[in-house]
Parts: sequence; structure tokens; C-alpha cells
Amino acid sequence: MKRFIAGAFRAFGAVYIPEELIGRPGEFLLHVSDTPSSFFPDLNRIISKVRPLWVVHTGDLVDQVKLGLYPSLINTYRDRIPRLSAILDRGSRKGDFQVVISLGNHDDSDTVEEFFPHCHIIDKVGGFSVYGWSFKASHYSSLISGSKDVIGLFGHDLSSLEGDPFGLNGIKNVNLFSLKTGEVYEIPYPRYIDDQRQMKRRIGL
Repeated sequence: MKRFIAGAFRAFGAVYIPEELIGRPGEFLLHVSDTPSSFFPDLNRIISKVRPLWVVHTGDLVDQVKLGLYPSLINTYRDRIPRLSAILDRGSRKGDFQVVISLGNHDDSDTVEEFFPHCHIIDKVGGFSVYGWSFKASHYSSLISGSKDVIGLFGHDLSSLEGDPFGLNGIKNVNLFSLKTGEVYEIPYPRYIDDQRQMKRRIGL
């Protein structure tokens, strides 16, 4: 039934947050990746409902703006970034949660450093620990593969990790990792997200 409800929400362009994830503040690490700016209100809603302890974004913060292909779109990128900063950097500055941002191939490092001064910014790959859990974050799964005894967080494409590490792909779902139990809860992105990632529709530009 929950899968059906989540699918229905996704089909209508909405995010379904299971009731079981609400009312457990400070338990979860939330992981997303490759987010078009139209998803920012949904991300804010998820954060406000779940109240995670950590938020990890593994790159391409404004994914409908393909800076790696079209550097001339830097002003469009800079126009969209403040909306995400108002969610993530503000939350980190207030102490509501910790934020890790791993730069993607369509991100501008100078802009990210300017608008996210209270967040931990990773250039290629970086690790951190929370409550005894070891994480390694990167935009690319290939930079995490082979790392033992870590939980890999990545995005960029639909690849998975090679070798022993357990990994979460932030493109496939919004991932919620329970820092108490190690359980992973997957929240499907709205259907429109994939179209905007692939620039099939120019919503938000």
C-alpha cells in the first residue's frame, strides 16, 4: 500500500513522506543529489517534516543548469543558488543540522563557497563520521568504490558501487539513513525531476 501511495504522489508531481519518518527529529541523515531548482520547495518540506541531523548533497546543486556543458549559464546558476542556500546554509548556521556538499561537474566552486559558508564543502571526495557510522561522499561512485567499512553517498548517474562498500545513490531516491538503526528509507523523487535533469522540459530556467 505504501509503495502504491508513493507512486501516486510521484505521478502527480508531489513527494510522499511516510508518517513513520515524522516525529523522529535528529535521527536521520538525509541524502540528495542532482537537484533541479524546482525541487527546492520539496526539499525544504522534507527537511521541515523529518528534521534530520545531517543533510548531504552530492553535487549538481542546480541540475537543470549544465555548467559543465554551458559555462555561459553561470548567471542563471547564481540566480538559482540562493534558494538552496536559504534552506541548507541557513539551517546549518542556525544549528538545526550539519550540511555536507560534494561539488558536481555542473557546479561552480566559487559560487558554492560564497553562498554556503556554514556548510562542509568537498571538492572530489571526503569522509566524515556520525554516531559511529563512517561515510564517504562524492559526486562520483568511482571515487568511493573500494573503500571498506564506509557508507558511500554519491550521485551523477545511475551507477552503483563496486567492491565491499555499501552505497546510496542520491539520483535514484531521496535517501534517509537512520543513525540509530542503520535502516535506509527511500523517498521517490517527483516524476518531473528526471525530465528536468535531462533537460527535456525547461521548467525553472
